[in-house]
Amino acid sequence: MKAIVVLFILAHSIAAAAAERPADFAYGMTIHTDAQDALYEFQIPAAVYRAVTRGDLGDIRVFNGQGEVVPHALRPRALTVASTVPAVRLPLFPLLSESAAKLDDLNVQIEKRADGTIVSIRGPVRASAPKARLRGYLLDASAVTQAIQALRFEWPSGAEDFVGRVRVEGSDNLSVWTSLAESATVAKVTFGGHQIRQDRVELRPGRYKYLRLSWAERPNVLESLTVRAEPVANIIAAQRVWQKIAGEAVPGKAGEYRYDLGGPFPFDRLRIELPQVNSLAELQILARAKTSDDWHALAQAMVYRLRDRDAEVTSPAIVLISRGERFWLLRVDQKGGGIGAGVPALQIGWVPEILVFAARGAGPFQFVYGNSAAKAAAYAIDALIPGYKTDAEFKVKTAALGEPVTLAGTRSFGAPMDYKKWTLWGILILGVFVLAAMAYRLARQITTTPADETDNSK
Repeated sequence: MKAIVVLFILAHSIAAAAAERPADFAYGMTIHTDAQDALYEFQIPAAVYRAVTRGDLGDIRVFNGQGEVVPHALRPRALTVASTVPAVRLPLFPLLSESAAKLDDLNVQIEKRADGTIVSIRGPVRASAPKARLRGYLLDASAVTQAIQALRFEWPSGAEDFVGRVRVEGSDNLSVWTSLAESATVAKVTFGGHQIRQDRVELRPGRYKYLRLSWAERPNVLESLTVRAEPVANIIAAQRVWQKIAGEAVPGKAGEYRYDLGGPFPFDRLRIELPQVNSLAELQILARAKTSDDWHALAQAMVYRLRDRDAEVTSPAIVLISRGERFWLLRVDQKGGGIGAGVPALQIGWVPEILVFAARGAGPFQFVYGNSAAKAAAYAIDALIPGYKTDAEFKVKTAALGEPVTLAGTRSFGAPMDYKKWTLWGILILGVFVLAAMAYRLARQITTTPADETDNSK
């Protein structure tokens, strides 16, 4: 029994020795926080990708001041950003008639400036006429430079309750109209101290100089109306970090150039800088994760660097999704002399990854990275941040990183130790010794017992 207890104590000691410590990782950075919030986040620097051993960043950790690992997650990277544009108030002009004639049949004269802006509208019926009927509004949207996705109505605060349906049409010449919204509901209803307000009408997105608003019924509230247009949000590419990579010519292979990124950078844009002006070439882009792997082709592209008077025109960035390959190769078609003397440079661009961690325990907190023995330990982002992707998302505060410091250095890049395997082997070897000792003791007892019995018989 004592031997079994010893075996368990030894197994526990080995497992404890296998617990991760900051000193097991190659490098670290101090995380500066105010220690007042539950969650913090920071941008992962480029230096991290040169030291990690896993393309999925599985060998990064955050430790607290007591040397304990705290939970962390990586935010999904947004490759595009929606830039909202403020709503624009539209000039409106009433459309009046004395009958139920169609709007297209109304005889109105529209005065415009040279830029298309409406100055005034004159019709056969004046607003003061006894039988004047408000049939709708003509909205001047010529100053809005983007497509309009919705109209928002504002009426006086003391307006009476109503429910109505409106129609919205668009035109560029005031002659041909396109339907943008049919029978859209607008309403203001008060009941039991609560108010229901439907003041937004979504449109089929489009760019039109003029809009026409009309209705079948006559809600009096629409006689004192303000209309604002909501432009479609601008979708722009997220800001990227760029890193320049120098290369070298492959000996004995004309037109081939190789590059070592130094780590598994998660880039999605690739620029190729040609060494000489007025160069144009077709090339193939290849990559591999390790030097022992075969090259696999990823893309073909035409690149150029041309001078037009005092300005240079260069080929745009190539959209190319890296899968963590470290080594890259350019194979330039030698037709037309290739690119001449010199070696092209690469520029890789990526959207920085954001790490979020829970500030459990006391600081200072430390971000460490680079350990070939480490296993992936990140949480799913929606498990770490309550209400992620909802209006009730938990607020995350930004933290700052200090300068990198060396911990284990390159020693942590060695072959990973399988602690489970060595623990099992240790227990088995110790068990063999314990069984051998027990067998030896039992053998001695067997050999000494007959001698004792002979002495007793004399």
